[in-house]
Parts: sequence; C-alpha cells; structure tokens
Amino acid sequence: MRRPEGHEARNIAGLTVGVAVLVGSAVLARRPRSGAEVGIFRSANTLPNRAFPLIWTAMQYGTFGVVPVAAGVALAARKPRLAASIALGGTAAWLTAKAAKRVVARGRPASLIGGVQQRGVEEGDQGFPSGHAAVSTAMTVILWPDASMSGRLTLAALAGVVPFGRMYVGAHLPLDLVGGSALGLALGSAINLVRGAAARATMAA
Repeated sequence: MRRPEGHEARNIAGLTVGVAVLVGSAVLARRPRSGAEVGIFRSANTLPNRAFPLIWTAMQYGTFGVVPVAAGVALAARKPRLAASIALGGTAAWLTAKAAKRVVARGRPASLIGGVQQRGVEEGDQGFPSGHAAVSTAMTVILWPDASMSGRLTLAALAGVVPFGRMYVGAHLPLDLVGGSALGLALGSAINLVRGAAARATMAA
C-alpha cells in the first residue's frame, strides 16, 4: 500500500478535520447561543465605523465573484489545472454552504440577539455556515501550493479577515464562521487531493 506523501497527507488531514469541525459546529449551532459566542461577536461588531472601508474591501475575497476572476488569472498564467481547481472548489464551497444553511436553519445575528449593528444588507435569513468563510478558505487552500511565501502570507491574512469582517458587519455569529471555514478546508483539501492524483497519473503516463 502506497504511503501518502507530505502534501497528500496534509490534504487528507485537512479533509478529515474540516468535515469533523463542520459537523461539530453544526450540532452546536442548533443549540442555544452561549455567552462566549455572543461576546466574541460583539467584540468585533462594536468596533468603530471608520474601519468599514478597509474591512469591506478585504471581505470581498469571500464573495463568489472572486472565483471566476482567480480562475481567469490562473488560466492566463497557463495553469489550466489550477484554474479548474479554483472554479470547481470555489463554486462547490458557495453552493454547499447555501445547501447547508437550509439544513441547519440558524438565523442571522439580528434575528437571534439584540443590539446588532448591521453594516450593509444581507441576502437570505440563514446564517450557518458562512458562504464567505467557506469560499475564502477553499480558495486559500487551493491556491496555497502554487503561492510564494509573500503570497501565502496574503492568503492567510485574507482568510482571517473575511470571517472577522462578517462579524464586524453583523452578518454572522462565530459558529457560522467556524462552520464555513471548516467546509472550505474540507472542500479545498479534497480538490487538492484530486489535483495531486491527476498530476501523478500524468507523470506516470
């Protein structure tokens, strides 16, 4: 039996951890909100409004619109396999998050707790899991192997700012973001496993 190599082992671990955390956070999200979760949310949501332009700009990394743009850049750089991975992983993260929202059926913060400062209008009334967190994490995992050191630092920073920003604008509670990030980790790792297997098959041919 072939022993998984370094990258493959990490992606297997990412897939396993992502699925486990997604399921666990979904179970917790269906229970009454804890004081700790509400406290974390309020620590971000009550920050000054002057931070909004910068946070909003970085938060766009978690929108579905970034998926075709990133795929197009990879295609222009003559990396068709990476472009396909971005398109598939980003789309899967967005659609799967939407499907999971209907299963968990947890509302947005404003419908669950009082005193929420909403910055912008959200589509839909379900919060778990966060589609923005799912897309940004999936994109980060997929792009990571091809990124330079500075590129990885940027990806890691964006993947952290997006979930924080979703609390800041009043769109999600922390468990929504944990679940979304876990979903993105699982899907991104699965895509990387498939891409790695395809690359090995091409080299062996």
